[in-house]
Amino acid sequence: IDSIRWVIGEQKISALRSENLDSLVFNGSKTRSASSMAEVSLTFENTKNLLPTEFNNVTVTRRFYKNGESEYRLNDVACRLKDIHNLFMDTGVSTDSYAIIELGMVDDIIKDKDNSRRRMLEQAAGITIYKTRKKEAKNKLDATEQDLARIEDLIFEINNQLKTLENQAKKAEKYFEIKKDYKDTAIELAKAALEGFNISYKELNEQQDAETDKKFELEAAIALEEAALEQERVGFIEKEKNLQTMQHSFNDLLQNLRSKENDKNLAAQRLDYLNDKEKSLQEFLERAEGQLKTIGDSIEYTKLQVVDEEKIFQDFKTRVEQSQLELTNKRTDFDDQRSVLDNLRQQYQQIQRNQFDAEKKVAVADTSIQNIQRSQLQLEEEQGQRVTQIETITAQLAEKEAALASNKAHLAELHLQHDNAKAGIFETQEQLEKLRSQLADETRILDAKKNEYDLLKSLVDSMEGYPDSVKFLHKNTGWNHSAPILSDILYVKEEYRTAVENVLEPYLNYYVVNNLQEGLQAIQLLDENKKGKANFFLLDQLKGISAVAAPANTIAALSVLEVDSKYAALASQLLGNVFIAENEQALQTEFDGILLEKTGKYVKGKYTLTGGSVGIFEGKKIGRAKNLEKLLADIQSQEKVVNELKEKIQVKHNAVLEFNELLKENEIRSIEQLVNTLINEVFANKNRLENLQLAQSSAANKLKEFEEKLQFEHTAIADTRIAFDALNISLQETQTKLEAIELAYQAAEQAYHLASGEFNEMNLQLTKQQSKIEALQQEVLFKENQLNDLHAQIQTNSVQLTEASAAIIESKDQLTSLQEGLVESIRIKEEEELKLNEADQTYYKLRNDLQEKESALRH
Repeated sequence: IDSIRWVIGEQKISALRSENLDSLVFNGSKTRSASSMAEVSLTFENTKNLLPTEFNNVTVTRRFYKNGESEYRLNDVACRLKDIHNLFMDTGVSTDSYAIIELGMVDDIIKDKDNSRRRMLEQAAGITIYKTRKKEAKNKLDATEQDLARIEDLIFEINNQLKTLENQAKKAEKYFEIKKDYKDTAIELAKAALEGFNISYKELNEQQDAETDKKFELEAAIALEEAALEQERVGFIEKEKNLQTMQHSFNDLLQNLRSKENDKNLAAQRLDYLNDKEKSLQEFLERAEGQLKTIGDSIEYTKLQVVDEEKIFQDFKTRVEQSQLELTNKRTDFDDQRSVLDNLRQQYQQIQRNQFDAEKKVAVADTSIQNIQRSQLQLEEEQGQRVTQIETITAQLAEKEAALASNKAHLAELHLQHDNAKAGIFETQEQLEKLRSQLADETRILDAKKNEYDLLKSLVDSMEGYPDSVKFLHKNTGWNHSAPILSDILYVKEEYRTAVENVLEPYLNYYVVNNLQEGLQAIQLLDENKKGKANFFLLDQLKGISAVAAPANTIAALSVLEVDSKYAALASQLLGNVFIAENEQALQTEFDGILLEKTGKYVKGKYTLTGGSVGIFEGKKIGRAKNLEKLLADIQSQEKVVNELKEKIQVKHNAVLEFNELLKENEIRSIEQLVNTLINEVFANKNRLENLQLAQSSAANKLKEFEEKLQFEHTAIADTRIAFDALNISLQETQTKLEAIELAYQAAEQAYHLASGEFNEMNLQLTKQQSKIEALQQEVLFKENQLNDLHAQIQTNSVQLTEASAAIIESKDQLTSLQEGLVESIRIKEEEELKLNEADQTYYKLRNDLQEKESALRH
């Protein structure tokens, strides 16, 4: 179950009874190595198209690797978890569906925890997919609304900024226009100013020369005046020092005068303060005498009030004691009545409980009797229904057994046809596999030839391996550039190609031209463009050579060569005396021509022998153009073979499809399911028939048990009914007594409450009177304290008044002395000030004369 939940997308590891995902991977044992991943695959048969896919079999796979990576696959194709959920959306198969029931899910359904019952009904009704789609659509709409709101905000902000930006743009344009005008004007102004400056510069140079002469004359006169002026400065400095000394003396005198003025002002202020204090103290002493008399009279009056209020308090106290005595008597009577009432109530409640117990027993017995009677009636009805069901099931059983026999016979025929079609499929598939293998081989050959053709064509087009002079002539149209190269007009059989190429190697780059004139044109082009040299065969100069008899164990080289008749003379000229040895014995033959080994291992002339190892690229240069034509023909031939094989494979494939139709697997599967269903229904009907017969027997036994139980219940409840009736009578009598006692209790309670109210009222008045007396006593105490404080203040202020009078006399004497000293200082100050002013005037006059002389000297 855990593996099924996991493969269809369960994400909670706690729901899989595991601690973490790593524990799902096998860690190995003593006999087996550890696994690198955990994998579960679940295959569904989709013949009824319950899953929204065209496949008949759907396989869901989940893998978890040790490195923490996870992977989902659908029919072995990588997919997302969301794809798995969408596949099983409306099928009832998911991690939270009720197709897979956990231990706690039944309790959740019964208790309807978190609307689990509603979710189960929604899944059964098939509306979960629509709710999911609705939720996804709503989320998309919410996201779209948020995007739209953001876009509106951006549009609003941009619109607000557009006007500002437009104004800024206009200002910027105006600024650049003004800046351009300013630049032009500044250039014109600079030109005009520069012309004026040139004229002024010339005039100023002339004036400078004249003024320089005057300067030298004036400097001489100034030197004489400065010598006289320096002597006057010395006398001026002496007078300045004397003036400073007099100013310092005057400032000291002035400071002394200000100090005396301050002392005089302080003495005057102190005298005013002492006079004010003396006056306030005298006023306080006059007021204090009146306050003493007033406070004393108030204390006497308050004491008389205290005596009167204490008499009233004693009267209230006597009345409260009488009221308390009466309240105690009423309380005793009230408690007696309440005790009698409580006893009677307890008796009534006990009878009521007994009556309730008896009533409950009677009700339970009546309910039990009714249930038994109802069960008897229900069993009789069920017996009648079961008789009808037994008859119906017996008829259905006969029909199902007949249908089962018919379908089994049809199924056997289909199985036979299926086996024959399957054998045909296997045979055709074997042939198909052979054809496919052959097609693969032929396709590889075709691809190899195409690759060889493409490579060779690329080499021919680019003239790879040829000198630059040959490539230049091949592309130049100033001569017969279509003239072939020797290697392009020859074709040699592949097994002799290396041997012939070794002989013709010096000539393979030669152009084959018709006459001397074409050769000279090409040489002229090479010389003009400095492209090197090239070689040419002149066809009109070649006549060929006569045939030479082939030595023993050799074949003529011309016999393995294919060449156009136009170039036969050239081929005869080059290879007329060349023969290919079939074995090494031919080397021993005396021959004037050239002998070649078939693979190109050696070349033997009359006096020479050349040979050695053969390279893998030797033999590839000769006959490229002819090879290209032959390769194209081979490719076309090979394509025909490949197409024929493909047609045969298609025919076989169609035959397999025809056999597949004859298999009728879906029909066989449906009939097998029908047969299984019929077998299950036959067994089910038999079981139901047996169960109904057993139920009939059990019902008869139960009816007998119900009759006996009904008789027992009637007998057991008879005594309880009699006791219940007696308790009802006793309960009514006790209730009557209780009502009479309750009336007496209410009267006693009312009298008690009335007496309690009177006592509380008297006690409240007594408390108020006591509080009033205490307030008066506190008032007397406060006024006595106030009187004592006033006496102390009078004594203190009298002492302060005496001290203030003595201080006033002393301050007046001090003020008179300070005024006389101040007058003398003012007189001295005026005399010194006069002297200072005269010295000051003399100083400034001398300084002004000196400055005038210096100014005149400078100018």
